[in-house]
Parts: sequence; C-alpha cells; structure tokens
Amino acid sequence: MNIPTIGGTKGIFEIFVPGVFLLLNIIGIFFVSPLADQNTKASMMALISNSAMGVIIAICFGYLIGILLRLLKVDTPDNLSALWLRLFSGRARKRKGQSTLFATEAFPYIGWVEEACQQYLPSEALQFYKKIWAKRKQVGENKQFINFCKTIISANDERAANEIYAAEALSRYIAGMFYALFFASILLLAVIIFGTNSTGQLLMVALLLAYILAIIVIIQNFRRIRIKEVETIFAASYKNRSLFEKKRNIKDENPVQLGK
Repeated sequence: MNIPTIGGTKGIFEIFVPGVFLLLNIIGIFFVSPLADQNTKASMMALISNSAMGVIIAICFGYLIGILLRLLKVDTPDNLSALWLRLFSGRARKRKGQSTLFATEAFPYIGWVEEACQQYLPSEALQFYKKIWAKRKQVGENKQFINFCKTIISANDERAANEIYAAEALSRYIAGMFYALFFASILLLAVIIFGTNSTGQLLMVALLLAYILAIIVIIQNFRRIRIKEVETIFAASYKNRSLFEKKRNIKDENPVQLGK
C-alpha cells in the first residue's frame, strides 16, 4: 500500500496526523479524567481494542479533527513566531532597535524577498523581482498573487510544483501540530487542575511540559519555515520566468464588412 507523504497526493498527513494526534489525546485524557466511570471506560476499551473499529474511528474522527484544525489560521503561529524573533533573535533586529522585515512583514513577505535578492541572490534574480514581484508589493497581505504563481507554475512545471507544495504542506503540517498541541495542553491542564490519582497526575504534568516545549520550538522556527515556502515559490517563478514575462501580441484587425 502506498502511503501519501507530506506534500504528496491530497496532502493526507498534513491533515490526518495532527487530527489523529489530538484524537488520541482526547481519548487518553478521558480515560484518566474523573468524569469517566468504570463502565464507560470498559466499553470504550472494548471498542478501541477491536482493530477494525479502531481504524474506522481513527480515519473518521481523526480526519475530521484534522480538517477542523486545517481551517484555523496559519497566520496565528506565524505572528507568534515573528513576535518571538523580534524579542529574542539578534538576526531580526537592525540598528537603532528597529526590526527587519524578516520578523515584521505579513505573509507572503514580498518586501523580505527583495531584501533576500539584494543580499544573497544573483543580480538577475533581483531584476526579475523588480519586473514582476515588486509590483505586487502592497500594504497588508497579497495571498492572491502567491496563489496565482503557484497555479501558473503547477500547470507548466511539475517538478517545481512538487517542491512548492511540499514546502507549503510542511508549513500546514506544523501549523496543524501547533494547534493540536495547544488544545491537548489545555485538556491536560484541566485534568491536572481537577485531579487524577497521584501517579496519573505526575504523568500528565510531564506530558504537559513536553507539549509546551514542543509549542515553543514550533514558535521559534515557524516564521523561518514559512519564509522558506515563499522563497521556494520565488525560486520556482524565477526558473519559469518566461511564463510571467510573456507579452501577448495583439494585432489590430479591421472589422469584417458584410454586404458590400
């Protein structure tokens, strides 16, 4: 059986894995919470121990939860990551206490792409940026232009399109895991506050600390990952620059005169 990878066909893992992760946490927390009586726990255990039923539950509810997580804004972890960089990263600060576009600009970071072209890329890339991308720079977001680039490239360059969608899927996957970890942490915190047995509570505290650490790591790095996604789109559009630089030749035609 071929298992789709992140960024592969229909992006199963960027939706399915975060959903199943949160589903397993909900089930596990339910078992250790004081809300579940012994009869309910026994019934659920019998249901889950049936392998076929367990797979059905994971697919149906795990995928549903993953879809719900997918509907949440990717901009939230992105903005938190940018805030983290402004506070703690020397790379994100210029002289006189100002922050770079790397840590301030909203997705799709068109201004930062210009800085990257000036500092790191060949002059030809900067010329292409000024000709095509610079015109799309505006106050606020311009996700429509990025979607346009992805559509044009995917229709003409399959290999470049796969690179773009792999980078996008990685961002989506990490954003989904951020939300899954966040909601799982809230549930764990609630169980810790309302109490379990001493052994279970100790395990819950350890798990909560692990989830918080994972959330921090995501926040530290998410802006870099999403910028890498945009840089991949820019590189692919530069590789296929002829698709964006074409000029349509329009010839004036005399109208056909009938009934002379």
